[in-house]
Amino acid sequence: MAGFEIVVRPVVFPDIRPAPAQPVPPADEPDKGFATIRGNGAKQFSQSSNYSASASSSQRTETKRREDEARVYQMHDDGRVNKKNFVDIRSPTKIWMKGPPTGNTKNKPGPEGPMTGDDLSDYTYSPGTGVYYYTRMKEKDNIEIRRRDIVTDSSGQESGGQ
Repeated sequence: MAGFEIVVRPVVFPDIRPAPAQPVPPADEPDKGFATIRGNGAKQFSQSSNYSASASSSQRTETKRREDEARVYQMHDDGRVNKKNFVDIRSPTKIWMKGPPTGNTKNKPGPEGPMTGDDLSDYTYSPGTGVYYYTRMKEKDNIEIRRRDIVTDSSGQESGGQ
């Protein structure tokens, strides 16, 4: 059975294309087409702004630390120690910390009842301090302890052991 084929071919006629732009004659009045904004100049507009910020921290900061210095050598899977390849490390054993101020007063709630609020004259602030202890390193086949009890302050200066 024979089939029918229809071929549709679009045709563009030359008269549907837009005409080229025509030159615009100059305006008769040069001020024509401009907006004029008028207002009362006697009014003054002002805006004020105020900003205040305050910050406090309750984090502890380190004041000094006690460390042990060790040299850790490379150890192969079979247990051999390579003394030519090593890393020097310091391991803290004790750290002194200073925290946010804490209040001290004798005016505290107790069995007599709540705080009266009258005795605030002896209220003092003192920095909260704390000491943290850590386990010391132990010598092993690949760990050699070189120095013990090195005390360093927060600026990095070493001082006598404690």
